[in-house]
Amino acid sequence: MVRSTDETVPESALRSGAEIVGESPALKEVFEIAKVVARSNSPVLLRGESGTGKEFFAKLIHESSSRRRRPFVKLNCAALSPGVLESELFGHEKGAFTGAVAAKAGRFEMADGGTLLLDEIGEISGEFQAKLLRILQEGELERVGGTRTLKINVRLICATNKDLETAVAAGEFRADLYYRINVVPITLPPLRERGGDIPRLAENFLQRFNRENGRSLSFAPSALNILSKCEFPGNIRELQNCVQRTATLARSSVIVPDDLACEQGRCYSRILKKVVAEQVGKGAVHGLARDETVSMIKPRDAAAFAPKTEMKRFGVIDKQELENAMATAGWVQAKAARLLGVTPRQVAYSLRRHGIEPKIF
Repeated sequence: MVRSTDETVPESALRSGAEIVGESPALKEVFEIAKVVARSNSPVLLRGESGTGKEFFAKLIHESSSRRRRPFVKLNCAALSPGVLESELFGHEKGAFTGAVAAKAGRFEMADGGTLLLDEIGEISGEFQAKLLRILQEGELERVGGTRTLKINVRLICATNKDLETAVAAGEFRADLYYRINVVPITLPPLRERGGDIPRLAENFLQRFNRENGRSLSFAPSALNILSKCEFPGNIRELQNCVQRTATLARSSVIVPDDLACEQGRCYSRILKKVVAEQVGKGAVHGLARDETVSMIKPRDAAAFAPKTEMKRFGVIDKQELENAMATAGWVQAKAARLLGVTPRQVAYSLRRHGIEPKIF
């Protein structure tokens, strides 16, 4: 699907990503990996929590590669239905479906010679996974409603905040597609592991706010000190929102601790964390870092398998209840999950936690 090239990549190109700010060891390590990866055409899988900057790193790899003069095309797979996703990626011919009044090139064609970023790759349907795998294996495609085969030369970068290994184990994600896209995995560190980067990022976001609003605000050192101790489960995106909200409501040109929402008892992360902690005891499990909320309401037709104990440690299921459900479901994790009213990921996680070996029939 890709062709190699002898074009030399400037050493300075890697640092051209102005949107990526920080000097922490965790971030430097990712930069070093990206520096090596950019020299090849190997597929890359960017992993990490929501808001860690996966799109920025994908663009940085592209701009640091020999493909930097060709297009960088991106698509959020989670935002589209399977039918629309197929048309967006592969393109379509005129009259291929209702509303197709003209032929349209897909993202693969648009990215020819360059880089294609498929964000939220873990959200695509099983049917579409098979279609995508064929394209990646053969390096060619046909537009929807077309018969002409098109060769493509694309460097693929995928991004996800999902646990793909658990998804594969649960039968939610194809193992062959997983191996195809997971050639070079790069895990981006969450903000809480990037010690020292929060003040730099906060200053950067404040400068941007000043430019966009004609202001000249600054942080008092004490305010930055408080921000640097926050967890920010929403990572960089949440920090940016925090800075923008604080700057908008600041009462003077210098932002002090009293201007921060957390010092006023109005920090939404703290409020959300408290609510989630209360809901865990009522039957809800929430992964703050991954933007996931899983309802634990028991299906009426699975009342016999409803967990009787409180879910703890983000969804560990009682061992006896888990074994009963797995036996009834023929050791198919997805079916057992439906019986228990949980997700296949929680089933797989609980099996590992209890040391239960899945049985294969």
